[in-house]
Amino acid sequence: MYKDSNLSSRERAKLLLSNMTVDEKLDQMIFFDHLPTLADNVDKQKTLPSLSGVFGNLGLLDDPKAIDKIQHYFLNNTRLGIPLTMAFESLHGLYHKNATVFPQCAGLGGSFDKKLIGRMAEVIGEECRAVGVRQVFAPNIDVPEDARWGRLQEAYSEDPYLVGEMGAMYVKGVQKKGVAATLKHYVAYGIPESGLNLAPAHVGEREIREKFLEPFKKCIDAGAMSVMPAYNEVDGEPVHASKKLLRQILRDEMGFDGTVISDWGAMHMLMNFHFVAKDALTAGKMAVNAGVDIEAPYPMGYAQDFRDAVKRGEVDIKLIDEAVLGILELKFKLGLFEDPYADKSFALKMHSKESVQLARELDEKSILLLKNDGILPLDSQKIEKIAVIGNNAKGSFLGDYIGATEHCVDFYNGMVERLGNDRVLYARGCDPIASTDQMISEAINTAKQADVVMLVLGDCTDSGGGVGGGEFNNIQITCGEGYDTHDLSFPPSQKKLFDEIIKLGKPTVLVLYAGRPYTIMNEVEKVNGFMFSWGGGEQSGNAFANLIFGDKSPSAKLSYSFPQTVGHLPCYYNYKVSSKGFYKSPGSLQNPGRDYVLSSPQPWLPFGYGLSYTKLRYFDLEAEILDNGSVKVTVGIENEGSYEIDESVLLFVKMMHCPITPFVKKLRAFEKVNLKPGETKRVEFILTDEDFSYIDVDMKTVKNTGAHKIMIEHLECVVEL
Repeated sequence: MYKDSNLSSRERAKLLLSNMTVDEKLDQMIFFDHLPTLADNVDKQKTLPSLSGVFGNLGLLDDPKAIDKIQHYFLNNTRLGIPLTMAFESLHGLYHKNATVFPQCAGLGGSFDKKLIGRMAEVIGEECRAVGVRQVFAPNIDVPEDARWGRLQEAYSEDPYLVGEMGAMYVKGVQKKGVAATLKHYVAYGIPESGLNLAPAHVGEREIREKFLEPFKKCIDAGAMSVMPAYNEVDGEPVHASKKLLRQILRDEMGFDGTVISDWGAMHMLMNFHFVAKDALTAGKMAVNAGVDIEAPYPMGYAQDFRDAVKRGEVDIKLIDEAVLGILELKFKLGLFEDPYADKSFALKMHSKESVQLARELDEKSILLLKNDGILPLDSQKIEKIAVIGNNAKGSFLGDYIGATEHCVDFYNGMVERLGNDRVLYARGCDPIASTDQMISEAINTAKQADVVMLVLGDCTDSGGGVGGGEFNNIQITCGEGYDTHDLSFPPSQKKLFDEIIKLGKPTVLVLYAGRPYTIMNEVEKVNGFMFSWGGGEQSGNAFANLIFGDKSPSAKLSYSFPQTVGHLPCYYNYKVSSKGFYKSPGSLQNPGRDYVLSSPQPWLPFGYGLSYTKLRYFDLEAEILDNGSVKVTVGIENEGSYEIDESVLLFVKMMHCPITPFVKKLRAFEKVNLKPGETKRVEFILTDEDFSYIDVDMKTVKNTGAHKIMIEHLECVVEL
């Protein structure tokens, strides 16, 4: 009966569950991490447990026929014919050598372009289907607030509203193609103590609700099918063992009805990292009680001791049935029982001309122009030679969790495609951390021969995002999962190269590829232009060329605030009204003050900052309360310059008074508007009760009354609710 596709997914799952033994149920709660071993066992016709799913492996993903063979085995050679869920990383593109690589997520957030994010997610879904992947471990909807954290690049923004909007578009796009999205990392993962990955989050329940739950709620409402808890502890309780976070809040309050899959090795961490479990069995009991349905990447908490405990009645079988019911229902929803195989029709579209064009367009809308004294755009007719120098000039930083590099056009090759080999000079100059006198000498000699210097510096990552120290394939890694930092300035090698190039007095544009904000205020003062990429997609070099030479105007805005120094951390725009000091008398070396003695607590570059080649005029901001209680906000915008632009119009709300201390302002709406030279448009937003709400003393969401300030660019108006 459970094979009857006319029944609902829930009905089919219940029927199948009723036919399962305890061991078959527990098999479904295990993910497997090594496809080659599984394929080898299938070839040798070994008897295999049914298993929940398998984490993809690059080598085997190259051969969809091998994946199909495995799925055929589970459908036809196991007692109940339960297929696997094939899952893999797809943060900003499927982790596969033939997949399309899009810009890193922090850059995508700065594009403020929801439609393109949705299109990107659909492409990712299609490329997943092409190789048989039916679940992705994305989107990353953390809300990072510590720039030292190596994974900041993976999340869309420091702003929870923006993260939620982008995450929801990803969920809708990828699931439209029959691939389950997995929300990660639930919850408050992006605020680790000292910026160190996996460290505790020191945060109260109200702040969790005010900031970190909003993106999850939006993505759950968008239909997200799976959630991955965070490694960290929140207020002393590891998330993987928190019944309150995983059952009470995630399921009961937010209405999540999908599967919860552990992060890699997280159950083991309950025992040997958090020390809340004395042994593996205790860790398994804690996790299943909290609501973790699936353990990955191998059985430890849900291993043989756990099976024995279930059979002895030490673990409530209702918890097992509840977990397995959700796992089976997801497989039925995805249609795996009918067709779990790689889709040949999508394989024909993999890395298509259209997806490459989309990658370039997203990069053009993600690259930031943060300083320009008039040097940009460059006139290619007036430049005889350009020097491209730096550790990111070739093999430019793409951000972590990517699998395809052979298609990627780096910065150097983007310049060569535009100007030709004979007009583009190159010297590496330094490695990410180390350098030699000879490397710097070669860079100086190269720069002397050029009319303009493009100094391309920044981070290097382990593209796989693996946790660990040291070097990956002899590359000096500076950023990514497990690569956190105590310092946000240039590493010594890059600082030395920078200083030597600046001494030449050549027109210089600093191009920074980085996975986190840098504190380089003093250095930027010495260059003519400053462009920034959070991690380029495969068309990064061509996108940079289009912007540098004026084919397009930059339009991206900062999705994260840049602090002045590490001492200014945490640094984010949506702070509480009392958090930037009382005395309001910031000082300097010449005149010490208060808040701070020798500085201002304000950021160097704020959230939403970004330059373009055109001039925009905002005017006539108006707010009107409608009959249904919502607020209509309109604003005029005119392109007074000579460049067409896709402008991101950002609307912020500030509560003038609130029973719970308010934020200085919060992003509550944004719109992407295309404006041709001389064109004027009027943009309209509708704000609802949700946009004027706060978390009260009882941890309930309620609407605030009284005066609220509406802010767009430099304009403000007040609405009385």
